[in-house]
Amino acid sequence: MDAQIKEDFKSIQPYTDQQVLETLKWLETNEEFIKGIQFFYPKWTEKEIVSKLQMCKTCADFQVTFIVDVINRSIYDTMDSFDIVGLEEIKNPNNLIISNHRDIFLDSALLQNRLFEIGRPFTEISLGDNLIVNETMKAVAKLNSMFTVLRSGNKSEMLTNVRNLSNYLRYSITEKKVSSWIAQKNGRAKDGNDITAPGFIKMLLLSGGEDIKEAIRELNIVVSTISYEYEPCAFEKANELSIIAKEGSYKKRQFENIYSLVNGVKDNKGDVKLVFEELNVDNIHFTNNRKKDVLSVANEIDRIVYKNYQLRKTNYMAHDLLYNDNKYRHHYSENDVKAFEEYLSKATSEDIYHRLLKIYVSPVHNKEKQE
Repeated sequence: MDAQIKEDFKSIQPYTDQQVLETLKWLETNEEFIKGIQFFYPKWTEKEIVSKLQMCKTCADFQVTFIVDVINRSIYDTMDSFDIVGLEEIKNPNNLIISNHRDIFLDSALLQNRLFEIGRPFTEISLGDNLIVNETMKAVAKLNSMFTVLRSGNKSEMLTNVRNLSNYLRYSITEKKVSSWIAQKNGRAKDGNDITAPGFIKMLLLSGGEDIKEAIRELNIVVSTISYEYEPCAFEKANELSIIAKEGSYKKRQFENIYSLVNGVKDNKGDVKLVFEELNVDNIHFTNNRKKDVLSVANEIDRIVYKNYQLRKTNYMAHDLLYNDNKYRHHYSENDVKAFEEYLSKATSEDIYHRLLKIYVSPVHNKEKQE
């Protein structure tokens, strides 16, 4: 890989060792950061936070010091159960982890937490530039080993950014020898429908040469599937979709994504499961027709997600409520229905109520496709 391409990575890659040290020092006098940490750790004094910053030397130190306990408390306080399957079976030490995407923070953070528990290195994590609302947020993101996905600009700039991201991901896996986490499409699946964007696969192939199968194989792709019994920020998602349907667009409030991040950590999530499975390129029929092969790769990722998605009572009840049916009645009790309807009663309109149901029903339909 030539020097110019590596130079282009500077705009998106995680911090260098020197940048880590400089940023940690800068945060010592950053009131916004200190107040943010005290939101999650109210007993910590400013002096204690500064002392903890001074003990950090790497991104991993920062994550262990400031992030791990936030995730542990979210698991303990907001989940009835949390299970991870398949992570230990992953053969390659450096992988491109492609995930369905339901929560801004937890989808990747729960993986990082388990990696720490089993003594493996943290992965790098993708972060849309829409989440970098100020310099403090940028600092915290980069100290969590995040690389930036640039989504703004004119057509020419966007193409350059997409190509640069593709080059960086391939470089990370094949030369830098680290793992990277990225979602299967831009943004969360707000309607509950997990779909790999063909444009995402096209992006990966921009850096891969003419042999599509080998270009995919080289990335050591692992498919990550997360399923929440209670969808994080479900009401906010349904509200956004309702406004888009009525007005044609939705304008987010300032810091809305940050509020969603915090709510995702604090919302009740019930039972949560995270499943990892290696993408076997030999299961994909490649034709050397680029358009068809892109769809084949995307469809295989979707197949794995749908297979590994864990349906819960909420999904089955939502289906039967939406369609006034008893198809999945054997999966839940009358008391379950009462509790779910009480949860749904917070919907502020009939439209939002139905959109909430559809969020939970989409995985049922996707699972049915596999049967």
